[in-house]
Amino acid sequence: MLIVSRRDAESIEIRPGDDIDPQMTLADLFRNGPIEITVFSSGGNRVKMGVQAPRQLSIWRKDSEAA
Repeated sequence: MLIVSRRDAESIEIRPGDDIDPQMTLADLFRNGPIEITVFSSGGNRVKMGVQAPRQLSIWRKDSEAA
C-alpha cells in the first residue's frame, strides 16, 4: 500500500506499469483484485490516503502545475 498526502488541486495517477504487455486487457490488469483507496485522515486542505492496487499498476503522485 502506498500512503500519500494530497492538498487541494493535487492528485494521483494510476496507470499500467512500464513492464506491462500493451496487449493486456482490463480483465488481465485487475485479475489480482481491484484498486482500493482508504482515507486515513483529513484536515484543512490536506487528505492522507492509502492506495492499494494490483502489482501490474503504477501509482504516481501528480502535483498541481504552477500558474
